This record gives sequence, C-alpha cells and structure tokens, in this order.
Amino acid sequence: MKNLAVFALCLFFFSSINAQQMFTVPTVTPDQEKEILYNHVVAYFAAGVTFAKTQDVSVEEYGQYIGEQFKAFWNPEAGFEFFVNQIMFILKGVNPYSEMKILEQNDKMIRFQMANLDLLFKQGPMYGITFDEFLSCSEALLLTLADYMKVSFVQTVNDEGFYVVTLKAK
Repeated sequence: MKNLAVFALCLFFFSSINAQQMFTVPTVTPDQEKEILYNHVVAYFAAGVTFAKTQDVSVEEYGQYIGEQFKAFWNPEAGFEFFVNQIMFILKGVNPYSEMKILEQNDKMIRFQMANLDLLFKQGPMYGITFDEFLSCSEALLLTLADYMKVSFVQTVNDEGFYVVTLKAK
C-alpha cells in the first residue's frame, strides 16, 4: 500500500510538472504594434484626465498642467517650422488612422485636418471621459506649448467631423 501511495504521489508530481504551459514571447505585426501603442497612449491620457476630474481639476487645467511639464522638451528658438513638424508628428502618432491632410500652408501658417480622431469614442465615453473632454484637454495642452513656442494654435471640429488645426507664427 505504501508503494502504491508513493507511486501515485510521484505520478501526480510528474504530471503536474509536465502539464505546466511554457510561456513564449509574443510576436506582433507592425500593424498590431501600432494598434497597441495607439490604445496605450489614449488610455494613459484618458486615465489621467479621469483622475484629474476626481481631484476637482478641470480637463483644461489638467491639459495646461501637462503642457507645462512638456515645455522642458521644447526650444522656442527652434522656430515655427520645427513646432509644426513636431505637432503634426505627435498628432499623427496619437491616431495612426487619422488620414491627416494639409489643407493650406505658407511660410507663416498651416492648416491641416485629421479624420477619425474620435475613433475610440464612437461607442460613447471612454475611460471616464467624453470626446469633448478629450478635445478640451488636448487643446489646453497644445495651446500651452504653442504659446511657449510663439505660435498661434486653433483647433475645431468641422461639420464633416474632421479635426482641423491651424498654426500661425506670431
């Protein structure tokens, strides 16, 4: 009987060791990487806005706060062209499905539009914020940076649902 109990214990132990699944590093396609990054950026931003609201901080105040923190990475001497290129790069990265299009430009002004900026909000609020709150916070952040960089910044959402940005050198 003792041998049978030892045999059963050994069998159970051996089976337990062999039944454990081995982990592997996931592989993702470039499109999946883009989707992961996009979702994380929006989630972290939205979660920050939601937290700020629980602390009785308006979405605009939180956007200004973020902008103030980001100023350290911007050099006003880099000029208008630098600012435009960086903002377009950042906004394109916030939504890789944005279908960004330049509408008008010259040496001192650019106007561009983005489609699908509201993509993650199609079903309604996300992570505790609405699309309008997302836009208000983004606007406050970008206004703070634009002012620091000596650039005029205006954002609107037109009748067709396009997010339109106008930047002008001051």
